[in-house]
Amino acid sequence: MLILGAAQAHAQTADTSVHHDSAPTVAQDRAPAQSAAQNDEAAMGNDIVVTAQKREQRISDVPMSITALNAENLELIGGTELSKVSAITPGFVIQLQDKFAPGFSIRGITSNDFQPQAELRVALFQDGVPVTQATASYTELFDIDRIEVERGPQSTLHGRSALNGGVSIYQKRAGDTLGFEGKIAGGNYNYWSAQGVVNLPLSDTLAIRVGALARKRDGFVSDAQFDRTYNAVNAQAYRFAARWTPADDFEMNLIATYDRDDTRGGVPFKSRTFLPLNQTTGAIIGDLNFWTPTHLDTFGTFREPLFTRDIVNISSTMDWRLSDKFSITSISGFRWADALQTGDNDGTPTNMIAYEQNNFGYQVSEELRLNFSDVGPFQGFVGASFFRADNGMDFDLGYDERAMALLLGGTLQTLAPRGLTNAQINAILGPAAAALKPFHIDRQITRAKINTYDIFGDVTADVTARLQVFAGGRVTFDKKEASTQGLLPLGPSRLTGRGLLLQPTPNGAVLTGENDSTTVTGRAGLRYTLARDVNVYAVYGLGKRPEVVQVLNTGAQIIPAESLESAEAGIKARALGGRLSGDLSVYHYKYSNFQTLGTVNGTIGTINAGKAKATGVEAQLSYTPVNGIRLFGSYGWNKARFENGIYDGNRFRNSPDNKYAIGADFYADLGSGRVSFAPLYSWQSKMFFDDNNDRSDLQVRTPASFSDKVVDEYQGAFGLLSARLSFTGDRDRWSFALVGDNLTDEKFIVDAGNTGDNFGIPTFIAGTRRTYRAEFGVKF
Repeated sequence: MLILGAAQAHAQTADTSVHHDSAPTVAQDRAPAQSAAQNDEAAMGNDIVVTAQKREQRISDVPMSITALNAENLELIGGTELSKVSAITPGFVIQLQDKFAPGFSIRGITSNDFQPQAELRVALFQDGVPVTQATASYTELFDIDRIEVERGPQSTLHGRSALNGGVSIYQKRAGDTLGFEGKIAGGNYNYWSAQGVVNLPLSDTLAIRVGALARKRDGFVSDAQFDRTYNAVNAQAYRFAARWTPADDFEMNLIATYDRDDTRGGVPFKSRTFLPLNQTTGAIIGDLNFWTPTHLDTFGTFREPLFTRDIVNISSTMDWRLSDKFSITSISGFRWADALQTGDNDGTPTNMIAYEQNNFGYQVSEELRLNFSDVGPFQGFVGASFFRADNGMDFDLGYDERAMALLLGGTLQTLAPRGLTNAQINAILGPAAAALKPFHIDRQITRAKINTYDIFGDVTADVTARLQVFAGGRVTFDKKEASTQGLLPLGPSRLTGRGLLLQPTPNGAVLTGENDSTTVTGRAGLRYTLARDVNVYAVYGLGKRPEVVQVLNTGAQIIPAESLESAEAGIKARALGGRLSGDLSVYHYKYSNFQTLGTVNGTIGTINAGKAKATGVEAQLSYTPVNGIRLFGSYGWNKARFENGIYDGNRFRNSPDNKYAIGADFYADLGSGRVSFAPLYSWQSKMFFDDNNDRSDLQVRTPASFSDKVVDEYQGAFGLLSARLSFTGDRDRWSFALVGDNLTDEKFIVDAGNTGDNFGIPTFIAGTRRTYRAEFGVKF
């Protein structure tokens, strides 16, 4: 249930006649400021409308755990990042080391697999189009209508491996009112942004909407030698929407988006084993804290640390109303993405290991659905869909063989914390240094083609005036083709006579594999109305992640389908004329064939960790005690553990046991507008970044110097405080706001381990620091 929406002045009206899911117009008029209190009283009975079950429903009537935020909610919490949405959503965690490698976790199940043939466990959708590549999943939140986060198995409703939940992002559609919105902002870390949106009705049947955004910010970790920072932002976003209604029974909405990133600096991988050294003088230029300056760089033929990305998403939704009871919906999608990242992943200024990774691909999809309602006691849909993707990844690891000689031999690790410069390494090696290459490349080229066909349906029956039962199922036919090629562009390593960390395929051949699979998912449950605004529900769901073909240097292997059986029960209630609303749910699920990353025949690959289970509780609450005060909060408890194998008893990675958020909006109407102060505090408990939980017994390696003897690859419990102070002028014509995030300047990490962990020298990536900005906006 929406944790803010019951208190928002712009939530959609919660009556029994739900309107079409179109976006509000740009310059939607509000009542004058002097009557704002009357508007707030009217808003107390509002209840946001969502389409989680592929039909428009009040969120309080949807029998599942769901959080939805509309544009006003996002503005209230300063939600320019999807990570801010996760902060207030129980059971939803985003591990954001950068936009290239985000990890989305719902109820402990994480998706951040970058292999071209991989399927996300947490499905993402942009305007109904599935987002299946992790490197293209985290984009700019700009001109958003609403965001829905659905928890629990959603494969029946959404497919595309919505194994344990889904996140749907909807852009605003073109509206009927001429208008313009603009906003500029500036803040610390040289932050600035500018955006504008125009809504233009061209005729009685055609309207368009055009918007653009530019946003730039320095990174939170600075370079000790160069004029650059790490994890900076330099993004542009463009939006186009068109709505065509040639007849009363037909509507077409086209939404096209283009996102571009072009950032210097890369990811702030930082070693807490070796101090950063000036490579010319040997002087220490920093410390081992993950948030302080360092110097990271690539070498050889690799480009300087950077991140570039282009994403195009096109969605066309057509709705035909055949009669009062039947309608047809078609959603056609196209998505293209190309992302490149280079960086220094040993975390030190010494040239040891660097990388270049390029992920790219395109996809097309089509969903055709027959919707029905009031057919006797039944309502629901049946349909079919098609999805095709061609994806690729080119991954290069580059090494200085002279540094690797000491690292692979275990000598360098014993010299911590000072370590050595490259010149000192060469001096230790003596004449042997001349026989080693200053730059060696291991290259891995992977490709995948995915073809998927789905047949699905979901039906709800009104058994009595109070009792509804529902059931649905989806059959998915998958065909995957994958290939891998391992190359040594600069010849074999002089250290090993082959590759170093990535091995070549025999004679550089392209190894292929393919697999056909069929998966069946489903759900069944009931909803019972205890009172007019009190509903209880229970649902059983079966989610699956289809089989994946993995091609290693030793040949192809089939990664078995992951399966999740989930049972959930909950209650949703509204009271006091809508001033109080909330929900509570409990769940338990069992997981089979849990796939995680590990070493397979000397190569990093997917391994089967076996069985797992989780039990949890989630709650959300929104309360307006008096006019001028709105309170909201959420809480999630999730005990997710492995049940067998070497990880028995371990926690899931990126999965805190406890997580909560509390916030408020204190507002007052003045003669010329409204002033508002909205603080938000979010907290989460300890979280590991690897399924091995950094256990010492799982870090034992040969030689012994490779063993990581310190248990530090986790983030302890921490909380973040943010706030927004704003003044909105009469009729929303202009606004001014001060926004601050992480106001206490909490120092935390968003990832640990990484490539260096294989040699006992893990790296750590810093999270966001204290930021503040001023925003000025206009509407007319």
